[in-house]
Amino acid sequence: MKRLMLIPFITVVCLEATTMRELFDTLSHQPTTELDKVATQKATLAKEKIEANYYPKIDLFGNHTHYNSPSNLKPIDPIATAELTKNHDALPFAQNIEKIGIKASMPLFIKELSTLGKKADLLIQSAKLKKRLNLYQNEALLVGYNASLVYLEKMLLALNQTKKSLDTTQRNIKIAVDSGRTPAIALDKIEEKLNSLDISINNIELKQIELISNIEDLTAIEIKHPISMELISDIDKQKLFALEPLEKSLDASRLEVQATQEKKTYPKVSLNLMWSQNYTTDTINNKSDNEGYGYYQVGVEIPLYNKSLDSDIAMGKITVMKNRLKLEKSKQSLRVEAKKIQKELNLLEISQGLTLKNIEKQENLLNYAKVAFETGSMTEEDYLQYEDDVLESKAKYYEVDAQKWQSLAKLAVIYGNDLKGVIK
Repeated sequence: MKRLMLIPFITVVCLEATTMRELFDTLSHQPTTELDKVATQKATLAKEKIEANYYPKIDLFGNHTHYNSPSNLKPIDPIATAELTKNHDALPFAQNIEKIGIKASMPLFIKELSTLGKKADLLIQSAKLKKRLNLYQNEALLVGYNASLVYLEKMLLALNQTKKSLDTTQRNIKIAVDSGRTPAIALDKIEEKLNSLDISINNIELKQIELISNIEDLTAIEIKHPISMELISDIDKQKLFALEPLEKSLDASRLEVQATQEKKTYPKVSLNLMWSQNYTTDTINNKSDNEGYGYYQVGVEIPLYNKSLDSDIAMGKITVMKNRLKLEKSKQSLRVEAKKIQKELNLLEISQGLTLKNIEKQENLLNYAKVAFETGSMTEEDYLQYEDDVLESKAKYYEVDAQKWQSLAKLAVIYGNDLKGVIK
């Protein structure tokens, strides 16, 4: 009843992908990848914010001021005041003054801005590399899930083949039991084995549901069956791509320290402009008046002492050391991991060949065992063991095949290979 209530509110994607390329393509449009795009956009905006400091800041202003005694409508220097007094000109004084004007400021030289811009570029590159790395990791997850799904499907086929074989044997034993030539316990042993196979089949189907859900969670596509995979290209092992985002972050943290040191060392030069038009209706001559004045100013700030910048530099150096150690640790781990995976792939290739030969031998032995059991020269327990041996050999072969695909996908991530060009 609860499921029926949920139906109107849920849209289930039932598209059926036929190739791995189709599944890979969907990854670029999933929320996880979109979040990585947002991170890249955020880094780009941080760069734009730094570049905005090169542009002038312009503001309009207006105000009304009431003074407790008449004040100048505009600033007048002492020489101009003396000249006005000498000529008996009226000075524009008032208690209520309105001002409207414009002011602007613009940096002419700020050394650390250039360094911060370079740092922002590195962070943008790091975000883009991280986005690619996350996409490759999701591709590897997808390959791993699909390889496991292929393994389970083949295991189901092997279990059903064994079950079919045992069904034939069960019918023969039932005939023998009904005729009194074989004790009834022989039939119980076969039925117990068939029941065990049904339990194994049920468990595999449960695992299939989980893997299909994992693929749907990654791609928003619900597949019904595993996708066949084919290796179409070797992995390019020229560089450890997984290290590149960390390298960019390390370089960015170094530039952060450099920018703080420049802020502490270099002067800042800026240009300031202002124009104001002042109005009053309450002058000493009892009439309206307005005066305009403005200025431009080139200012220099020379840093002498700022204790907080020393702390920022010290903390920045710690961040650099932390990022460098993290990079060195990751480099060591990735090299060891890549070396281990390559050895595993070589051994898995050998194991797969040996297991395939073993399956052929076990199937031949099983055919002999069936004849021997039917003629009474072999016990039921020994015959059933041959059935188990064939099933176990097939399980090992399918498991090795799944491990090969999973190891291959991990290696592709480490070296930064897009699996679209490696697996079809």
